[in-house]
Amino acid sequence: MRVLLVMLVLFFSGAASAQLSGKVTSSEEAAMEGVLVSAKREGSTITVTVVSDAQGRYSFPAKRLAPGRYTLRVRAVGYELDSPLVVTLTNKPAEADLRLKKAADLAAQLSNGEWMASVPGTDRQKDLLLNCVGCHTLERVVRSRYDADAFMKAVLPRMQGYVNQSIPQHPQLRKAERLMEERGDQRVQVYRLSGEYLSTINLAESPKWGYELKTYPRPSGRATRVIYTEYDLPRETIEPHDVLVDAQGVAWYSSFGEQSLGRVDPRTGAVREFPVPQVKQGFPTGLLGLRADRDGNLWLGNMYQAQIVKFDRKTQTFTTWQLPPEQSIDAAQGNMVSPQHAHVDGKVWTLFFD
Repeated sequence: MRVLLVMLVLFFSGAASAQLSGKVTSSEEAAMEGVLVSAKREGSTITVTVVSDAQGRYSFPAKRLAPGRYTLRVRAVGYELDSPLVVTLTNKPAEADLRLKKAADLAAQLSNGEWMASVPGTDRQKDLLLNCVGCHTLERVVRSRYDADAFMKAVLPRMQGYVNQSIPQHPQLRKAERLMEERGDQRVQVYRLSGEYLSTINLAESPKWGYELKTYPRPSGRATRVIYTEYDLPRETIEPHDVLVDAQGVAWYSSFGEQSLGRVDPRTGAVREFPVPQVKQGFPTGLLGLRADRDGNLWLGNMYQAQIVKFDRKTQTFTTWQLPPEQSIDAAQGNMVSPQHAHVDGKVWTLFFD
């Protein structure tokens, strides 16, 4: 699993001179439009991606790829590269045609949206799946073999015990279960209905899914004229949530599951992290709602730490404000800080709830 930031550039001005280009084809399509072609230089943390046009042509502008040894990969749901491809680039333009073949495991390529489109069920039933995608891919659900009883008695109650910023690589349990409208028999009924539905879309009753796997169409036309730049982050547990780009072009991100504010230099890919003080030891960690005030200071909600955080970029120091002890109960959360107009009356608005 790669944890990364993605920046998108649209370009509609005419074709730029390319340092690396080629054509994407397959046995099914002589020219494949809308294939994402990615290039990553050996030893680098930066990946650049372009998209093939209606003629199947892709091209990386000359200034996007420095000389070096690159691994190429593709994203075209239902297809994969016939064989791994590594190219060595110099200061001269290079050509690398890509031949794709049908994917051996289509299910492994589906996005959460494609799983939602594929599985049967009413809108209300599918709404349940939205509670899964914040923590993991729906592939985990549909590949499972739990029956309705297992979902009801073990899986769903356990999942309910994790906070929203949990992921399989960094699970975090709630200190106190939040009050719900469904209690007693009502809650059991909710789990029962959910378990019965989930057991009809997974592999509990058959080694194969009883529904067609549906895919979204690939990009076409103007949607192919983009460049994506991805920046690997140092750990898969960082969970970048909100991203701001400052006046100097530096990207700042909040970590949804950890106590750190991150900084990425898009020119070099260099990452620096600033640890945020933890005031409630043993409670879930994570930050949400990164915003800047007029002076460029960064503000965050510290969720289950029940505090709001201000980072002064000039001094690189934090200031924090906590809830009063009598209000800082186990389920208290501080989210969504709004400092944008604090210079008017000196007030910062935020959302605390329990």
